[in-house]
Amino acid sequence: MNTKAEETLIGDGRVMSLSQHLGELRERVVKSLLAILVLFFVALFFSSQILNFLKGPLAAALPDTADVLHFTGPMEVFLATIKVSLLASFIFSCPVWIYQFWRFLEPALYPGERRYVLPFIFASIVLFCLGVLFSYYGIFPLALEFLMSLGMEVGRPIITISDYLSVLMIMIFGFGIVFEAPLVLVLLATLDLVSAKLLSQYRRFVIILILIISAIFTPPDPLSQIGMAIPLYLMYELSIVIIKKMEKRKAPAA
Repeated sequence: MNTKAEETLIGDGRVMSLSQHLGELRERVVKSLLAILVLFFVALFFSSQILNFLKGPLAAALPDTADVLHFTGPMEVFLATIKVSLLASFIFSCPVWIYQFWRFLEPALYPGERRYVLPFIFASIVLFCLGVLFSYYGIFPLALEFLMSLGMEVGRPIITISDYLSVLMIMIFGFGIVFEAPLVLVLLATLDLVSAKLLSQYRRFVIILILIISAIFTPPDPLSQIGMAIPLYLMYELSIVIIKKMEKRKAPAA
């Protein structure tokens, strides 16, 4: 028997118990993990090709591409195949786990707000993919070229597979996730939790936060940090513009 403390009023007036919340969460997580797992085994079969593709930016940044990556132990290459397979499966399964995430949030929305779920799903997938592509093709090569040019002034670079993949995965995941920030702000505005005026007032604090996030998810070089900070700030300003338009549409009905 459910108590009031265990029940939550959802958007359409129905009551969902805590056990129902947890049950739906478990179902969404299982579906997401299954999609990632299936694509992981597919990616594992093509791990060598994926690794050769991923080392492209490093090969372009080094003058001699004969021995781009090195390994220091018998398990390092095996772990590298696991990493690249996980990376590929997580990226290519993004339509599934993003869809499951928004469907899990959907019951908490009011009927009028649920019409935004499908656009939010589509926008989330697009923004995540844009973040991944922008990281791999834009910022990561610039960061590598800058860091390699500094290093080669004092010695010969020996880049291990483990170190390279660790930096690459942090950047790709970091850019993919932080590119979702505008959508999160728009969602919060849709739920009347934030406003364009509030976001404008806290602009200075947000700039500091953006710089901190950029320092966390990028290598310690100014090019990559600026390369993440500028798009994030532009998307923040774009979010304010979108929220202002949303508020103007709501105004006549208020």
